[in-house]
Amino acid sequence: MSKAHIYTVSEITRYIKSLIEKDDALQNIWVKGEISNFRSPSRHLYFALKDEEALISCIMFQDRVNSLKFTLENGLEVMARGSIGIYKPQGRYQFYVEEILPVGKGALYLKFEQLKEELRQKGYFEPAHKIPLPYLPQRIGVVTSSKGAAIRDILSVLERRFSNIEIILVPCRVQGDEAAAEIAKAIQGLNDYGKIDVMIVGRGGGSFEDLFAFNERIVAEAIYDSRIPVISAVGHEIDFTISDFVADERAPTPSAAAELVIPGKKDLLELLENAKKRTLQLINNYLEVSHSNLERIRDSFPFKQPYRPIEDLKQGIDELERRMISHLVQKGKLERNRFLNLSLNFERTSPGRKLELMKEELKRNIEKLVTLGQAKREKKREKLFLWKNRLEDLSPLSVLKRGYSICFSHPGGETITEYKQVKEKEKIRVKLHKGEIYSEIYQIEKN
Repeated sequence: MSKAHIYTVSEITRYIKSLIEKDDALQNIWVKGEISNFRSPSRHLYFALKDEEALISCIMFQDRVNSLKFTLENGLEVMARGSIGIYKPQGRYQFYVEEILPVGKGALYLKFEQLKEELRQKGYFEPAHKIPLPYLPQRIGVVTSSKGAAIRDILSVLERRFSNIEIILVPCRVQGDEAAAEIAKAIQGLNDYGKIDVMIVGRGGGSFEDLFAFNERIVAEAIYDSRIPVISAVGHEIDFTISDFVADERAPTPSAAAELVIPGKKDLLELLENAKKRTLQLINNYLEVSHSNLERIRDSFPFKQPYRPIEDLKQGIDELERRMISHLVQKGKLERNRFLNLSLNFERTSPGRKLELMKEELKRNIEKLVTLGQAKREKKREKLFLWKNRLEDLSPLSVLKRGYSICFSHPGGETITEYKQVKEKEKIRVKLHKGEIYSEIYQIEKN
């Protein structure tokens, strides 16, 4: 700025505002202090942060106020995150607050949020990494305190849902400075043991500070590296820890984790019983339909009169043969009448030479007629023989010739089609291609 120039107040304020707001060191920072001069005349919050030597004006706009989880009041020591800026109309610098946390819990919450964001960016929370829980585990591992309410709740629920399930407890501290390391070691120990199907990691309710062992990096990495699916059950339903985000499944409470890890044995038995009933019903329905179909087939005409189609075909052959012979006889009569007519005409009109020619022509015609008749008869006979062979191939007697047989009850003569028609020691008649044999039943196979 030139010293020779006379500046307006606005120019000076604008210049200072640009200097402050371009300085990254004053943007998105945390400030610790005691709240004073708190007021809320509108939708926004106005207050100051002070310590023993200084005070800074603060403002928190309505869209940020909605994220507050506690009530602000004078004298409360807090940690506030925001940026330093200039309020131009008054030329006053102030702190634009984005987030406020109580001192004590604030440091832990900041650590929680920073680790949560870091792990999220590394993919620790991705669904693709999560392992599906087994439907019916044989052995369940539990990582919690052996003296807390959580293990009692878990054992009580599991005993009620599936009394003979095997449970392996790895006791550890779940609160305090050494708790996180013990929890991570217990998770790794169950993985090294390897003979469990799923594990529950958690504890009962408590303050944010009490639950913080489950927000430590070492616990998150142990859960992420676990080859065994992990259910995180920390605190109450409203509590969320980093272990909840990393775990393969999150349960709101230890009791809920026990209900989630395995279905109720009573429900499973009821499900199996219903499935058994449905299966038996389907089998019975199928057997009833099959039996009905067999009865209908057994009562059908082809089974009662198996030879009738063959007899009808034989009769048809006779009819064809009769018609063919009748046709040939009629054809012969017509040719013979023609011949007689020609003879009469010859006798009435023929001179000697013409008579000879006509005799020769007549002879040729007779020979041709005989040849044609013989050819037609031969062709009809071949066709008849072909039909006869095809009918014989379709005959049950031909089936018997290939090695099959027909069984009849003795002495009634009823055709036997299923094992229910006979009994052991009963005598039966078996018709073969050539002859018949009589047998006595010594064993019945029902399949």
